[in-house]
Amino acid sequence: MKPKPSSSRSSDPTSRRWLLSHVCLATENEPASQRIYELLLPTQDLYAWSGPTFTVGPVAGALGNLATVVGRFSDAERHFERAIALNESFGARGWQPRAQGDYARMLLIRSGPGDRVRALELLDTAMATCQELGLKGWLDRCIETKLAAQGIDSGSAQGSIDAIAATIWSMRPDLAPHSAPDGTVTLMFSDMEGFTVMTERLGDSAAREVIRTHNAIVRKQVTAHGGHEVELQGDGFLLAFRSTVRAIDCAIAIQKAFEAHNSGAAETPIRVRIGIHTGEALRERDKFFGRTVILAARIAAEAKGGEILVSADLKELTEGSGELRFGTGREVRLKGISEAQRLYSVAN
Repeated sequence: MKPKPSSSRSSDPTSRRWLLSHVCLATENEPASQRIYELLLPTQDLYAWSGPTFTVGPVAGALGNLATVVGRFSDAERHFERAIALNESFGARGWQPRAQGDYARMLLIRSGPGDRVRALELLDTAMATCQELGLKGWLDRCIETKLAAQGIDSGSAQGSIDAIAATIWSMRPDLAPHSAPDGTVTLMFSDMEGFTVMTERLGDSAAREVIRTHNAIVRKQVTAHGGHEVELQGDGFLLAFRSTVRAIDCAIAIQKAFEAHNSGAAETPIRVRIGIHTGEALRERDKFFGRTVILAARIAAEAKGGEILVSADLKELTEGSGELRFGTGREVRLKGISEAQRLYSVAN
């Protein structure tokens, strides 16, 4: 029989020790971590509470972090597994991303056989839950951990955009069905500007509704313009198109749809930045999933909310259509790309 959640409440001293465990983790204070661990261990099957009604998480998760600090990885693994089991038993889905993300972090530190694969599985599960529940803060933490696991400097990460780029670089999906006859694929990256600040202002519930609206608007236009959704992480999309012109037309339609939405949503305006680039996905597969994907991601990260930026190569391919208008362009240095790039805004 499933125990009642009220039976898992801990005493006030335990809640304070749970909070202190995060200070120990942040400072990597081994003596303090060992002491707090010993004090918390008798309450390992309980939840800590802040005040009479608000739970701050399973004690087992805090024990896992403390054990990680002092290098007791087998104990940490046991505690994280227990935290996940407790959350599942009580239906506490909102606490799973923290336990799974911290567990993944420990596995990456331990770096034993199979640890990295297991860590990435945990992070993918945690990120899917965060996305569904609108838990932006924990999503960003999981993205940062995943980027580090895949060798990307998290200090330069652009949130959802770089997380998608890292995933695609690792998975290398078959984009042949979405390629033009010449083997090229046009990639569009997009994400929301200022979504973290909006989440902090509105709270998770309202932010969740915003992200659902955002996803629905993007997907409607992608379907209408014959695009393909390659990946969605957090508030970021990676989309693929056979036609460069249709990709730009879709980007313009997306921005216009958000303009229409924002006219009636003064409290929750959605401003999306979009970057587009094209490359040969079939003949130059390794190059495509390296430089081409990263360049498209960096172009999107360079854009401002409401702006569409494209590479010089893409502009050259499409300007002959006579239907598109571009700005004068600007030369920028993009991280991870050795030579300067000239980017052009699209008039929408």
